[in-house]
Amino acid sequence: MASTTRFLHSLCLLSSLAAASVLGVACNIQLNASTYERSTVNDEDPGSTAGGEATGPTTTDGGGGNSSGIDFPPPNPPPDGNTSYTHLCGGGCMSSESALGCSVAMNPDGTPQVACQIVPTENGASAQCLTPGTFKAGDPCTRASDCAPGLGCALTGSSVGSCRPYCCGAVEACPEDTYCAPAPMADDTTSEVPLIIPVCIPATECTLLDDTSCPEGLTCTLVREDGTTSCVAPGASGLDDPCPCAAGFLCVAAFKKCLALCHTGGNDCPDGMFCQGGANSFPDGIGVCVK
Repeated sequence: MASTTRFLHSLCLLSSLAAASVLGVACNIQLNASTYERSTVNDEDPGSTAGGEATGPTTTDGGGGNSSGIDFPPPNPPPDGNTSYTHLCGGGCMSSESALGCSVAMNPDGTPQVACQIVPTENGASAQCLTPGTFKAGDPCTRASDCAPGLGCALTGSSVGSCRPYCCGAVEACPEDTYCAPAPMADDTTSEVPLIIPVCIPATECTLLDDTSCPEGLTCTLVREDGTTSCVAPGASGLDDPCPCAAGFLCVAAFKKCLALCHTGGNDCPDGMFCQGGANSFPDGIGVCVK
């Protein structure tokens, strides 16, 4: 019985991590101190569980989550358990991703005369319909009005702003080889700590659990559900601690907790845990520590 239970636990976690097809039982992963308990959902009542209260957010707004209940968020800081960064986007015309356009009035060249842009105010970020610029993604900028529609001006790793696509709704909607993460607003030059806005940042390919593949001071982690990796600034949290996570750990938004990355077949998990691999998001030979 113990071996069967352990197998089902591993299978449930693996299914969630990979967002795989239904396995015949609904898997539910719960936080319990330093371990994760698994339970099966009562077939007669999909809203109840045999082992306790269900955890993990249910995504209804297209915010980049997967149906398994485990969402791989952008790296540090995580989106506060949400599946989007809408709360950072200043409301107004950016209250939903479909509202990026503010007017049907067009210029002779086919570009909109006004577009939704996030700007700093005394009361924080504000999404307003303003005249856009012409700078394209990746071009240097000093304010959002320099950038073409759909782009904000953010500081992404340097003191010079660059135009980057907003990702206020679906974080997985960023272009390939980029990922959604908060970045300081280049426009905000008066706040002691600049306001942050969510933009699509170019990913830097790296090797999980090998930080020599990153510049000094950065760690390699998963930044998208498709397995995209990037070098990011590490947090300080370890196993089961709140995100942001230290090097060697992965932030899972559904739990707001850190899981330990590991080499399958190795012995780098804490005592009493083993390395479960095979998730579609993970490279071969990489998994997470489970009990």
